[in-house]
Amino acid sequence: MPESPESPVDVLGDEASWHLLASADLGRLAVSTEAGVDIFPINYVVADRVIFFRTAPGSKLMDLTTRPIVALETDGTHHRRRWSVVVKGTAVRLGSDEEIEASGVLRLHSLMPTEKWNYVRITASSITGRQFTSSHRAG
Repeated sequence: MPESPESPVDVLGDEASWHLLASADLGRLAVSTEAGVDIFPINYVVADRVIFFRTAPGSKLMDLTTRPIVALETDGTHHRRRWSVVVKGTAVRLGSDEEIEASGVLRLHSLMPTEKWNYVRITASSITGRQFTSSHRAG
């Protein structure tokens, strides 16, 4: 969707959305829980339009194992415009050393100092992106 004075929001295509998603490494993972929905910050890496992340044992891993449909959101600034990308998909814990090594997730640096020996792949079923100019003005 082209930029216009009437529409300050641009809808991004798949290519642009994947490019922006891959340019970031911190997102928010939404998982379904018994009580509703929970959101966790995660560091991630994108390889061949698949998302990988590491996690420690706990509620996030248990929830996505029993309810694998997830959403990942990340955002940032590009050329003085804000953007947001949302991926919906299915999360699966990686089960073999070959999968883990091939994914590139071992090179992922986590901002949390906890041990994370569980590796997860998110296969996207959809990706959407938006880009916009902020209406906030310094005052």
